[in-house]
Amino acid sequence: MKKILLLLTVLFITQVYSAQSRKAEDPIYARDQPKAILYFSVEEALEATEPAELLNLRNKELQTVPLGINKLQNLKFLNLMKNSLSELHAEIFDCPELTELNIRQNKINELPKEIGQLKKLEVLNASKNKFTVLPIEIGDLESIKIIHLVENNLKYVPSELGKLKTLNTLELEKNALNTLPASFKNLKSLVLLNAAQNNFESIPKTVFKLRRLESVNFNQNNLTSIPEDVARLRKIKTLLLSDNKISSISPKICRLKKLELLNLANNDIRSFPENLHKLKSLKTLILSGNPLTDAERTRVQEALPGVDIRF
Repeated sequence: MKKILLLLTVLFITQVYSAQSRKAEDPIYARDQPKAILYFSVEEALEATEPAELLNLRNKELQTVPLGINKLQNLKFLNLMKNSLSELHAEIFDCPELTELNIRQNKINELPKEIGQLKKLEVLNASKNKFTVLPIEIGDLESIKIIHLVENNLKYVPSELGKLKTLNTLELEKNALNTLPASFKNLKSLVLLNAAQNNFESIPKTVFKLRRLESVNFNQNNLTSIPEDVARLRKIKTLLLSDNKISSISPKICRLKKLELLNLANNDIRSFPENLHKLKSLKTLILSGNPLTDAERTRVQEALPGVDIRF
C-alpha cells in the first residue's frame, strides 16, 4: 500500500510539473476551436454543408480505414484511436491540412513512408501499436511539435528524426531502445523527452546537447550513474531517474539551478554530492528504495531544509 501511494504521488507531481512546462509554441488543437463541428463518420463529414475539419472515428471496431477520407481536403483532426487497424491506407496522407493524427491503440505494424506528406501535421499519436522501426520520411514532418510513440517495440529511431526543428515533445516510453542517433542534438526546440522503460545503460551524450530541455524521464532503464554532462541541462526542471541501477552521482548535478523535481527512487545510491544546498529551486526529492544510512539521510535533510524529501 505504501508503494502504491508513493507511485500515485509521483505520478501526480510529474503531471503537475509537465503541465507547468507547456509552452506558448505548443499546438492549438483544431478540436478545441470554439466553432469546430466534430463528425463521427466519413459519410456524415462528406455530407456536411461546410467543409469538415474534425473527424472522430475512435473505438468503432474498424479493421480498415474507411474509404473517402481523402475527399475531406479541409480535414485538420483525425482520430482513429482504439480500433483494430493493422495498416494505414495511403489516402489518409492525401489530406494536406491535417494537423493532428491519432492512431493510438491499434495493431499497426508499420508507419507508411507517406507520413512525410503531412507538411502541416503538428501532433502525431502513434502509441500502443506494433512498430519496430520508423520510416526515414518521419523527418519530413516540418511542422511537427508533439510525437507520442509509447509502448511499441522500437529498437532504434532513424537519424532523420534530428531534422524535426519544431519538435518540442517526444515520448518514447516502453520500447526497446538502448541508444539515440547523434543527429538528436539538432532537436533544438525539444522541451520534454520521455524515454522511460527502455534498455538504456547510460543517458545518451546527445541528450546533453539539448539546451532547451525542461523535463527528462529515464525511469526504469539500466542506468548506473549520473554523469557530469548533466550540468549542461541548464533549463531542466524535472529529472526522473527512478528504478535504475544508479550508484554514483556527479557533483555537477548541483549546478542545475532550475531543477524543481528530482526522482531517484529505487536505485543503489548510498551518498550524495556535498553541494546539495546549491539546488536552490528544488522542491521535491524522491529517494525511497535507496540504501542510505541514517547519517546520510540527516545530512541531505540539513542541506535541503525547505525541500519535500521522500525517503
